Amino acid sequence: MDYKKTIAFAIMSLFFIQASFAQKKQLDHTVYDDWKSLSNISVSDDGRFAATIIKPQEGDSKLFIQDLKKRKTFEYNRISTYNLSPDGKQTVALLKAPFADTRQAKIDKKKKEEMPKDSLLIINNETFTYYILPDVESYKTSQELGNYVAYKTSIEPKTATMPSDSTVATNDSIESKPKKKSSAKKKDVLILHNLSTQIQDTLQNAKDYTFNKYGNAFATIIEPEKKDSTNTPGVLFIDLDNYSKKRISNEIAEYKSLSFDEDGKQLIYLATKDTSKIEQKVFDVRYFSNQADSAIILANTSSVELPNNWIFNENSNPYFSKNGKRVIIGSAPKQAPKDTTIVDFEVATLDIWHWEDPYLQPQQLKNLSRDLKRTYSGVIELDKDNKFTLLANEDIPYTTISDENNGEYALLYTNVPYRIESQWGQSKYDAWLHSFETGETTLIDTAMPSPPSFSAQGNYSYWFDVNEGHWFVYDNKTTETVNITKDIPVNFWNEKHDVPSEPRPYGMPIWGKDDAYMLVYDAYDIWKIDPKGETKAINITQSLGRNDSITFRYLNTDREKRFVEPQETLLLQAFDNKTKESGFYTYKPKSRRNPIEKLVIDKYTFSTITKAKNSDVIAYQKSNFNTSPNLYVTSNWWKTSGKLTDINPQMKEYKWGTPELYSWTSYTGEPLEGVLYKPEGFDETKKYPVMIYFYEKHSDNLYRYMPPAPSASTINIPFYSSRDYIVFTPDINYTVGQPGQDAYDAIVSGAESLAKNSWIDKDNMAIQGQSWGGYQVAYLVTKTDMFKAAGSGAPVSNMTSAYGGIRWSSGNSRQVQYERGQSRLGTTMIESLETYIDNSPLFFADKINTPLLIMHNDNDGAVPWYQGIELYMTMRRLEKPVWMLQYNKEEHNLMQRRNRKDLSIRMQQFFDHYLKGEPAPVWLTKGIPATEKGKDWGFKLDVESDNNNLTH
Repeated sequence: MDYKKTIAFAIMSLFFIQASFAQKKQLDHTVYDDWKSLSNISVSDDGRFAATIIKPQEGDSKLFIQDLKKRKTFEYNRISTYNLSPDGKQTVALLKAPFADTRQAKIDKKKKEEMPKDSLLIINNETFTYYILPDVESYKTSQELGNYVAYKTSIEPKTATMPSDSTVATNDSIESKPKKKSSAKKKDVLILHNLSTQIQDTLQNAKDYTFNKYGNAFATIIEPEKKDSTNTPGVLFIDLDNYSKKRISNEIAEYKSLSFDEDGKQLIYLATKDTSKIEQKVFDVRYFSNQADSAIILANTSSVELPNNWIFNENSNPYFSKNGKRVIIGSAPKQAPKDTTIVDFEVATLDIWHWEDPYLQPQQLKNLSRDLKRTYSGVIELDKDNKFTLLANEDIPYTTISDENNGEYALLYTNVPYRIESQWGQSKYDAWLHSFETGETTLIDTAMPSPPSFSAQGNYSYWFDVNEGHWFVYDNKTTETVNITKDIPVNFWNEKHDVPSEPRPYGMPIWGKDDAYMLVYDAYDIWKIDPKGETKAINITQSLGRNDSITFRYLNTDREKRFVEPQETLLLQAFDNKTKESGFYTYKPKSRRNPIEKLVIDKYTFSTITKAKNSDVIAYQKSNFNTSPNLYVTSNWWKTSGKLTDINPQMKEYKWGTPELYSWTSYTGEPLEGVLYKPEGFDETKKYPVMIYFYEKHSDNLYRYMPPAPSASTINIPFYSSRDYIVFTPDINYTVGQPGQDAYDAIVSGAESLAKNSWIDKDNMAIQGQSWGGYQVAYLVTKTDMFKAAGSGAPVSNMTSAYGGIRWSSGNSRQVQYERGQSRLGTTMIESLETYIDNSPLFFADKINTPLLIMHNDNDGAVPWYQGIELYMTMRRLEKPVWMLQYNKEEHNLMQRRNRKDLSIRMQQFFDHYLKGEPAPVWLTKGIPATEKGKDWGFKLDVESDNNNLTH
């Protein structure tokens, strides 16, 4: 091609590019519902099949299965959940009623029994043929999806006595066949369906039911209706290998908490013959072996040694250890019965707050249901004549047992002596080690900053001491404690920790086989450490992380794996802290020359890594800001990879944006980073309005995908970028005692630096944040007038009143948040009232000249909503332009989708008005009186008003 043709081609290319931009649409609020995401990714053990759910934000989800061997795809709409069998032979999926039908039924206020019904979809993955089981109320499969599925349904009384074995049709039209209406009430039944033969068994009066892990055993509780005098309660066991049934309990009793061992050879459950309506009944523990004909009473309050007035109750929930040789079960003091002679309306109702309560009354009330159900763990050793050992009690309530409950040891620990001081200080624990072999209990230590954990196979107990900044290992046999990191010349505590409390470690260690070694993280690298401290630690990533600013972390792709083999190839996640790229390396201990090998590092986010158990096939999501997440697969450690889905093809129809790292120097002289999102088709000869969103740090999110979605509380970045805003998300570095000033030094300096660019409309910049970000917004507008408008969600405006409040979502005191937490004041209000006042926007509200939109909801469990009210009332009294959106019965972040959509529209209208000069809506110019609530939402643009008056 000659020069002229090249120029012509380039000009035509530019024309088509510009035309492409011109033709692309801006995102609007109608796009949300159909924007899709992936969930529940799974791969068969042999790596042949990969599956996922493609889920719109609102509407019907879709099941996607790919046969990677035959390169064939199966898709089916309206699937919300599914189970892919480990061998890949079949899939069981819940086929939801159509979203539109369910929505209409809700509008029509249909009764529960008239609502559209779900179904089950059974798929043969070899051929992708399928059939449907209609009218499914609920269903269960075994963890490993054996040959059966059990589901609840309702049938006509005349068919409720159908033969136990029947077959189901094998076509997909069953679901939509019209059914004759019947005036008779339907009967609930449980159907056990064979996935291979399609023979199914209808079980009458079946309530709770369960499979063992591998799906070769099944049990259900039979509970006849009160009018049914022909049947008695009981427990039915079915051996699914030969489909033989045994009625293993037949007494008139209440049965609960069925639990198998993994192999399905043993079953444990609770039973009581007390059929009265008392609040708390005494249960016994029933045990069944598949070699027996019936269950036996394994333990009750008479046969085991429990403290006085302790019982097994309905919350005792017994279960087997991994090897099936032990039963772990809870017991508790019997609660005093309620005095039924008390007349409720003649007695006081109150809460008494005592200064020596270990927990505050709101916290007690928040946890009341849990505490009433609390039990304390004990162990029945089946291979030791059913010996019972009570491990926990009210003074030492917590326990864990080593080696998946198979091991020799149990850790016992308590925070009871320290509960009051831990309300505002550091957590502390006393810990002991109990030996099942000797029966001895040995003190490990007192006032520990965290409870110890067991090594993979229980030879050691270990913990991170936040005061020392080191990992400690306790040898469970020798009772010796070793500081295993003291001689390694790097820190193992989080060096970026910037709140006034003790820094935590970089995640939990990974153990080697036989507890021979630990893999421990520093900020960048991974260290192989001898738990005895006898041999020198080895940096298995060879300081590549620290030298190149790459953070390495081990990626366990097998959920049942608890340790790594000595010569196992390890898959490592890698994040480049400079470029923000991510990817994977491998560590190959067999390779002495180059054990660390880079597989892929790219400008993408890799997530939901799912590996086949018996092959190198890995399914994963890959995305960045400009690229929608999709399902990919590799079978050769990223030498090659394939894209399986295209879930948001509509994205190419819309303008998006381009992120880039932006660097500047703060007012304190610190170098800072942030992410700058430029609109698609960015033209440096134009001037763009700017939205600045912040919380703490965002630069690591450079390659993060954000779908257009209605806002729970913050601006949606691609939405504003698509609509020709520049969006800036600056990082903030914090010190102690001046979080507001720290935010100012970072954000305002970043905004000033940005404003020096000719393409920035410095007169039309706005800030927005939620919660901690909302506080910072409120603080900033008391210190600067450089922002045209501001949005503050759930702000703390007055730290003096917030300090003594309650975090209602947990019932905890808010004091610790200011003294040792995110608010970073580092002192009590008594010690330094001035610090609390200086960091409170409320006391400087007279300096605010920026129009402020507050959102604070009346069911906010994180920041008391009176904080928003205080700021609103003060600004209103000062005649400052302020609005507060209070979503009724809503949380800290909006939970109801309809409210999220509403907020998204109002934020756009607010910022478009102030930054782009668009007409203001009625709700902004005039408000909505209570008399018009639910009739008029005020979205209509008020073209008649003088909108300039909004700025005062």
